[in-house]
Amino acid sequence: MILLEAQELSKSFLFKGKLCQVLCGISLKLKQDEFISIVGASGCGKSTLLELLAGISLPDKGKIFYDGELITGKTGILGYMPQEDLLFEWLKSIDNILLPLRVKGNLDKAQRSKAIELLPVFGLEGYKDHLPWQLSGGLKQRVALARTYMTGSKVLLLDEPLANLDAITRNALQDWLKEIVSKLGVSIILVTHDIEEAIKLSDRILVMKEGRFVEELVVKEGIDATALRAKLL
Repeated sequence: MILLEAQELSKSFLFKGKLCQVLCGISLKLKQDEFISIVGASGCGKSTLLELLAGISLPDKGKIFYDGELITGKTGILGYMPQEDLLFEWLKSIDNILLPLRVKGNLDKAQRSKAIELLPVFGLEGYKDHLPWQLSGGLKQRVALARTYMTGSKVLLLDEPLANLDAITRNALQDWLKEIVSKLGVSIILVTHDIEEAIKLSDRILVMKEGRFVEELVVKEGIDATALRAKLL
């Protein structure tokens, strides 16, 4: 079943008086329970693509469908997690997690209880009432991911969520992320610069260059990290 489909997305920006095309007719399909990673050099359009999918900006051309419904330019439909955790420093962990429901006006006692029950799944048992400054970098990212999940979407868009963590914490969270994806029953599109991370987590890897997908790799068929890294040069 196709959950998310992007059709021929194009996007340009003005830079120093010139129109620069960032995305050039990008199309993709994300299946239910699928994990896709998008890899590519800085500036190739990866984050711009996620912003279009999340409805943060509009494509110049193209359409986006979620569960068969046209969602181009609509925010709050898909779960979107940027690289920075963007937690509100004055809110406790549980209140940061519940923000999507508060914004939508859907927050009630039942939803709050559901979020509390999910804390152990996200490795946050015992941190419900902590403020962000009391949490490590890894715990902040867990709170941010839990908040993204509480949007209620079956699709989560993750823009390098582990990029700012130390190597040991990052490896541990990669293992954890792979485990909870199956538990939560969500599909993921991950933007990453880390080739090993993409291979470890993904069902498919899409290689992007200059605003286009230039190759699709199925992980189960086996991928050599060195060869994949060479494709990005």
